[in-house]
Amino acid sequence: MKNLELKGKSKPTRRVWIDKPGTDEKRPLGIPTMYNRATQSLVKLALEPEWEAKFEPNSYGFRPGRSCHDAIEAIFNAIKSKAKYVLDADIAKCFDRINHGELLKKLNTFPTLRRQIKAWLNSGVMDGKQLFPTSEGTPQGGVISPLLANIALHGMEERIKQIADTLPTPRGRSKRGNRESLSLIRYADDFVIIHEDLTVVQRCKEIISKWLDGIGLELKPSKTRLAHTLHKHDGQDAGFNFLGFNVRQYPKGKYNTGCNPHGKPLGFKTFIKPSKEKVKKHYDHITQVIDQHKTAPQAALIAHLNPIIRGILQHSS
Repeated sequence: MKNLELKGKSKPTRRVWIDKPGTDEKRPLGIPTMYNRATQSLVKLALEPEWEAKFEPNSYGFRPGRSCHDAIEAIFNAIKSKAKYVLDADIAKCFDRINHGELLKKLNTFPTLRRQIKAWLNSGVMDGKQLFPTSEGTPQGGVISPLLANIALHGMEERIKQIADTLPTPRGRSKRGNRESLSLIRYADDFVIIHEDLTVVQRCKEIISKWLDGIGLELKPSKTRLAHTLHKHDGQDAGFNFLGFNVRQYPKGKYNTGCNPHGKPLGFKTFIKPSKEKVKKHYDHITQVIDQHKTAPQAALIAHLNPIIRGILQHSS
């Protein structure tokens, strides 16, 4: 620790390609040198407490003491008393496209740290024996990259709350109630926007698209969809998948026909469970382990299966 200095310089990171789950694509990682990893950890220790005090309440990814289960709980709290429309969105190549200038402007730190972080951002990557420049993005694999990505995306929730302030206030609801009725819940580069009015959700999509454009990012069309938690919407089933969970509401009651004469649901039950894709992935993993241990003693097979099964139970609890 005593030998670490912030000199405003950086060596290139090493490019490593890893499989992207569920697709044939590869995800690029930028692995810094040991010295750079140590100095990044030092800078993160300095910056993180300040930004933890600033970060928005419904930001959950890569933050100490927060997990995807906390994000799922926030979604449950947003929809538990009323069925709503949901924009389920994903940011295209978030880590690779963040605008360096906008990030450094938002970071707004003292010159020594600014120079050092700028050096890390512009250090380039070595892919094999070839050096490629990094004029945008925060390379995945760096110790400080998740914190920088969260700083770049800071302000999304407040931008949505500003839209809530412009909405007409229904009878019996306060301005604060308007803010609480419109939710943006984000985990890293995945987020959902939730509101009872489809028009409001569509407007939020347009506003967030413009906001993201300001930091060099855009929504990924193939992973962005509008859904309703209780009813089919645009030919698609009710509910949505988020962070490996399926969130959906079902009408309840023996004689429940869905809605009263005014179009309001008579009652519903919210179910949150692992998505079909995640269940199949776990099932395939268990099958693979069993096949690999056909001739192994029973105790050895059980020892390999127990951690996998515990993981499934923890994920679905």
